[in-house]
Amino acid sequence: MKKIFTILLLALFVQVSFAQEEETKEKRGSNINTIFSEESLKFTGGFIGPEFKVSDTYDDYGLLIGGRIGAIINDNFLIGLGGYGLTTKSTFPMDNNTYRISMGYGGLAMEYTLFRKKAIHFSIPVIVGAGGYSFYEDDSNDFWNSYNEIDNSAAFIVEPGVNIELNLVRFIRFSTGVSYRLVYGTNFDVVDITNDELSDLTFNASLKFGLF
Repeated sequence: MKKIFTILLLALFVQVSFAQEEETKEKRGSNINTIFSEESLKFTGGFIGPEFKVSDTYDDYGLLIGGRIGAIINDNFLIGLGGYGLTTKSTFPMDNNTYRISMGYGGLAMEYTLFRKKAIHFSIPVIVGAGGYSFYEDDSNDFWNSYNEIDNSAAFIVEPGVNIELNLVRFIRFSTGVSYRLVYGTNFDVVDITNDELSDLTFNASLKFGLF
């Protein structure tokens, strides 16, 4: 089910991203078909903003805090960088012990905005990047206690989503929505945890400050 959800979102993202490009080519009457051109790719603004994510990291919900920064192309297409890290203490029982999970990820951030001039509109964000997971023995209630790391692994992350976005004022937007964090490529030596168990639905809220 989650693979179908991801394929549909990515397909929609690609479709709307290139629809405007095709329309521009037809208006120019160009005889040569290209994916991109200097006339059609125009820098029209930029943005920066914090983002908050709530997700089941593994058997426990946690808060991830991060943000994105990037450029706006042709008014609707956003491209830049994004990164997030788990800020809450997320623990889970395993083999008669209690463990704590630590995670973070980041990479290329893309987003296509639909009906951007409307006060309330939609956007389709996608994060493609890398991250890491670490697991610790949890023998203290102190968040800052030095934990004994028992396992860790790098991971490849793909996170498509759908947002509802509000134009608060000319230079500030607020958005909220859902995404699905897909985790690939982990290789743990000690803990028996799979990629599917680390993949899950995520609830997002963010602010964007910039020239839109």
